[in-house]
Amino acid sequence: MSRQSSERTSAAFRRRFLGLASTAFLASAGVLTSCSESSSTVSGGEIAPDALGDEPTIASHVLQADVEADRIDVETLIERGKQLFVANFNTLDGAGRPETTGTGAVRARRESPENFNRISGPDANSCAGCHNKPFAGGGGDNVANVFVLGQAHSFVTFDGGAGDDFGVFELDTVANERATIGMAGSGYIEMLAREMTADLQAIRQQVIDATLLSGNPETLPLVTKGIDFGQISADVNQLPGDILDTSGIVGVDTDLVVKPFHQKGVVISLREFTNNAMNHHHGMQSTERFGEGVDHDKDGHVDELSVGDVTATTIFQATLPAPGRVLPNNATALASVANGETIFSNIGCADCHTPFLTLEDPVFSEPNPYNPAGNLRVQDVAVPLEFDLTATGPGPHLSKEIDGTVKVRAYTDLKRHDMGSTFAEPLVQAGVPGNVFLTKKLWGMANESPYMHNGRATTITEAIQMHGGEGQASNDAFALLSASDQDDLVAFLKTLQTLPEDAASNTILETWSGVVGEEPAVPAHVSQTDVDNGLWSADALFQIGSGLFNAHFNTLDGAGRPDATGTGAPRPTETMPHNFNRISAPDSGACGACHNSPRSGGGGDNVANVFVLAQAQAFVNFDDATEDPGLTLQNVANERNTLGMFGSGYIELLAREMTAELQAIRDSAISQANTNAATVTLPLVTKGVDFGSISADPGDTIGTVDTSAVAGVDADLIVKPFHQKGVVISLREFTNNAMNHHHGMQSTERFGVGVDHDGDGMVDELDAGDITAVTLYQAMLPAPGRIVPADAARRKSVDRGEQLFMDAGCADCHVPFLVLDSPIFTEPNPYNPAGNLQVADVPMPFAVDLCAQGPGPRLPRETGGEVLVPAFTDLKRHDMGPDLAEPKVQAGVPGNMFLTKKLWGMANEPPFMHDGRSLTIDDAVRRHGGEGAASRDAYLALTEDQRKSIVDYLKCLQVVPENAPLEIVK
Repeated sequence: MSRQSSERTSAAFRRRFLGLASTAFLASAGVLTSCSESSSTVSGGEIAPDALGDEPTIASHVLQADVEADRIDVETLIERGKQLFVANFNTLDGAGRPETTGTGAVRARRESPENFNRISGPDANSCAGCHNKPFAGGGGDNVANVFVLGQAHSFVTFDGGAGDDFGVFELDTVANERATIGMAGSGYIEMLAREMTADLQAIRQQVIDATLLSGNPETLPLVTKGIDFGQISADVNQLPGDILDTSGIVGVDTDLVVKPFHQKGVVISLREFTNNAMNHHHGMQSTERFGEGVDHDKDGHVDELSVGDVTATTIFQATLPAPGRVLPNNATALASVANGETIFSNIGCADCHTPFLTLEDPVFSEPNPYNPAGNLRVQDVAVPLEFDLTATGPGPHLSKEIDGTVKVRAYTDLKRHDMGSTFAEPLVQAGVPGNVFLTKKLWGMANESPYMHNGRATTITEAIQMHGGEGQASNDAFALLSASDQDDLVAFLKTLQTLPEDAASNTILETWSGVVGEEPAVPAHVSQTDVDNGLWSADALFQIGSGLFNAHFNTLDGAGRPDATGTGAPRPTETMPHNFNRISAPDSGACGACHNSPRSGGGGDNVANVFVLAQAQAFVNFDDATEDPGLTLQNVANERNTLGMFGSGYIELLAREMTAELQAIRDSAISQANTNAATVTLPLVTKGVDFGSISADPGDTIGTVDTSAVAGVDADLIVKPFHQKGVVISLREFTNNAMNHHHGMQSTERFGVGVDHDGDGMVDELDAGDITAVTLYQAMLPAPGRIVPADAARRKSVDRGEQLFMDAGCADCHVPFLVLDSPIFTEPNPYNPAGNLQVADVPMPFAVDLCAQGPGPRLPRETGGEVLVPAFTDLKRHDMGPDLAEPKVQAGVPGNMFLTKKLWGMANEPPFMHDGRSLTIDDAVRRHGGEGAASRDAYLALTEDQRKSIVDYLKCLQVVPENAPLEIVK
């Protein structure tokens, strides 16, 4: 492109994009700002016009006094609770706990980058970072598994030092690893537990009264709602000591309080669960737990969560809709489901997974009368908040019976049971042994895989086969069933699903998949031959790719890699429970489990951080075995936050064009050297980005030119735009890598047709056509856009921030736009390395016009046909200084070198920086070193208001809603 043409496109860019730049007061920047009330009211969430720069997520707190005075209606309270549940907390909210552990105990101060720890916490920005399947409040992929009781340690690194409290731990003994449980229907569950507690404690009082009256020892059975909790005895002759004998109590603590939350049944209420989790996972301390005006964790913030905030979050969870049934619209399949339900009871599954419990009164009251100290209690409020669960909040709701009771079909007895020694946890939690678990609620289970307490079971059959102890008899009975009956039982369990919000009924019909029993997540593969022959449209492949991107792979797909590492190297066979490893992987069930913010294809919470290069290890346990000698959490891998994929097709095309130009310069240098019989040195500049220079001597060939002055790109001059180190050429290569690394799904183009490379009994786990579909899905994701402020003061701040961003030199690397000559995306990429489909492998590449195909918004063509891509990157690697350096060299790239991050879409994809350690934009800027130090210093030299304006400018860069305009005024 000529200089004159470039200047014209630059001007056009500034008119279209920079002139409309604005702040985004949504998502990471202020999720509570979507309420309609003004900031002068305690129940609202609007940010005042002068609240510029980085902002806390919690714009204003809910006052419990307003809840009790009925100044906030329940529906508003639910909405506020949801906003808190999905909020990405940051340091301005008080997120983090520099001087306390997750239990509240004192620890040595921990600052960034030690503000986050995947084992001992804080380990997430948001409740919904884990609880997001199938929607906020649901369960979670096993990438979000939590390490329960690990939070009691200072900062676990497995080095035996102060962070480990000078203890020697291994990954499988430091904590109880748990999968995320869905919260749908939790209000009904809490109310059932309260009624059962009241019954059991009434029986306790009855036995006391009886022995006092008779003068003899008395014993009564502890039965409530048909559930047998053993017996309790009393003997008046034991006076003046304790006359109660609780040795006959089973499945519940001796206080007879039924605790329905946590997989061990140790948490009484949603409120207690919320207070615990906010501190453990996010470092957000509530006033009711830690005191008003108290900075318990010494982070400079007090009153991080008000009593009213916790009430709102509790009510949101309590009013989540109850799961229901999704039945097949096929008579044969319905008959199988009915038979499976009968078998479920006949083999004893229903003895613990009780199909329903009867709730006498569906009116939920808050706070719970059995709450322990450290949580709001009934005596603390003037009047409890009350509402009817069958009529409040989003549907579908459960219906009342004629007598006003409600049948809660949760498939649990809310009782603890011995599940055997095979899968017992290493640590005792709240006095509950490792082999004892609360009966899992089965409602909603079918769309909340993986299964069991640790998420090790990827199919329902595997979950049944993991049952031991009190569940062994049913497990044995299942094994004796015919294959057909086993399929029918699974078919029944597959109907227990969390339904779409506000579904018309608790039971809905759905098109039958055609499979009774277990199903792979990939029901059919896409043949690359069919793609090559034009049998698939781009839109159809996009939809298939979306399904594969969000599929939760299981063992029937070939998920897992028992005999191979994530690089494909052989390893000793690893079987359940070693079919999953949070460090060396497989570490997730679905691509969309990490790439989900603000929606599928986006970035991810730091709970989903990945450990890059650890996949080369066989099975990391930090036990100094042959498989992982001398490793600690801080040197085992490069810990990375999940990057958003929006606009990736444009990025790959830019990299291809830049590669072609750089290699053309190299070829020209060789040609000129040979023609002139003299050394020739040429600058390597493409799209205005300087990659150093290259020199050629007479007689040089491509492999012998002097590349010592090449900067920011490999010596092959291929611009690799993916991974934070810039080491992956294409979305296809990225997909092939990730499918094997994270899920244990091997593609035929990488591992061969008919080859069971990982020894799991499955071949051809992903066809080349499957990879094409997933690649096109990512390539056709919409481009990020901008949110434009309607407020004049904010608009002024943004405009000033844009100029300051340029003046400080930020735009030298975060180049506001690059010019794409052609938006026609062709697949496969002509620079793909071996192990990935190449141009020579297809008769003709599949072509997609990124300006016209796929969901919007799409970037427009300029009058000359070119496209301005406002990604804010130069697609070049830079030295970011020693403070950001990672421990491992990846693909020859040193630890201090990183590809310039694309800033488009960044504002609603927190946390920031490669490792997710920065929770605010300001902190991310301050962490720049190396080649970024000059811009950082220029930023720090500005006034506070000027720095806030730069942040305001960056906050405008968002992933806008699908098919919305590229700019939205708000």
